[in-house]
Amino acid sequence: MKLDELPSPPVGREGWPWTIADDNAVAFVAMGCDLPKISIITPSFNQADYLEETIRSVLLQGYPKLEYIIIDGASTDGSVEIIRKYSQWISHWSSKDDNGQSDAINQGFRIASGDVINWLCSDDLLRPGALWKVARSFVDDNALDVLAGACRLQYDGEPSKVIDTAVAGPEWEKHPYSDGIWQPSCFFRRSAVERYFLVDEDIHYCMDRELWCYFVKHRKNWHRIDEVLSHYRYTGSNKSMVGSDAIINEIVGIFNRYTMSCVFLPEILRDIWLPLVLRGMRPGSGFKRIVSALSARALAAFLLMVYPQRHVRNLQREIYSYTVW
Repeated sequence: MKLDELPSPPVGREGWPWTIADDNAVAFVAMGCDLPKISIITPSFNQADYLEETIRSVLLQGYPKLEYIIIDGASTDGSVEIIRKYSQWISHWSSKDDNGQSDAINQGFRIASGDVINWLCSDDLLRPGALWKVARSFVDDNALDVLAGACRLQYDGEPSKVIDTAVAGPEWEKHPYSDGIWQPSCFFRRSAVERYFLVDEDIHYCMDRELWCYFVKHRKNWHRIDEVLSHYRYTGSNKSMVGSDAIINEIVGIFNRYTMSCVFLPEILRDIWLPLVLRGMRPGSGFKRIVSALSARALAAFLLMVYPQRHVRNLQREIYSYTVW
C-alpha cells in the first residue's frame, strides 16, 4: 500500500502515518523467501478520535501478505464512517453489538487465516516497518512461536513525552502473569494457539497476560527483539488506567490458574497486606500509621519466607501499582 493510494489525511495531520509512508519495505523485499501471511485484528468501540490513525499505520506497512480485520462494537461516534472510508483495503469488517473487547478479538481470530497473528487496539499504532521485521523473525526461525518487541509509549496529555520501553527478558517467563510484555508488540503463530479461542472472554482487562501464561505453560518458544514495533497510547481512558480493582482481581485469578503451588498468596497480599500498606499511608493518627506500616512489613517478610520470592515481589508490585493509580 502506497501513501497516494489512500484517502488524504485530515487537515493538520502530519508525519507517520498521515503524510509519511513506510520506507523500510525495500530493505526487506529481497528476503528471498516465502513471507508469512500476517493477520491483524482491531477491536474497536467509539474510538473515532484514534481509529483512522490506527488503520493507516497498518495499511501503510506495505506488507504484501496482510489480512486486516476490524471488529467494531456498533459504534455511534463516526467510527463506521471511518472504516467505510478505508473498506476497500480492509480484508473484513463488521459493526454490531458484542460482549466487549475480548469477544471482539475472538470474533476476529475465528475469521483470521494468517500464519502470524496479533491484535491492535484502536488507539494504538504499528511502527513503520513493523510487519517486515516480524516476518523476518519468523522466517529466520521456524521454531519460533511468539515474538515480543519493544514499545513506544506516547501520552496525549503530554505530547512531548515519548518513552521507548524494552521487552522483558527471559527471567520473566517464571512469572508471566506480571507486566513485561507489551501486547501491541507481541506477535504469535496461529499454530501456537491450541484452543478454540484466542483470549478468555471472562477476562476484560488482562486477557493478554492470560494468553502469555498459556503460551509459557505450553512451552511455546519465545524470542525477544529490541526494536520498537508499536506505539501504546495513554489517552487517560485506557482500560488499564481506569479499572484498578478489577485489574487486581483478574491478576489474582490468572495467578491462581497458572501458579497453583502458591495457594492463598495473592489473596493475602490483596486483602490483608495492601490494606495495611494503605492505612499506613493515610493522614491521621501517627500511632495507627506506624502499627499498620510495621504490620505490613512483618507480613511481607513472613510471605517471603513461605513463598518463592519472585512471586511475592511481583504480586506486591502489581497489586500496589494498580491501587495507587
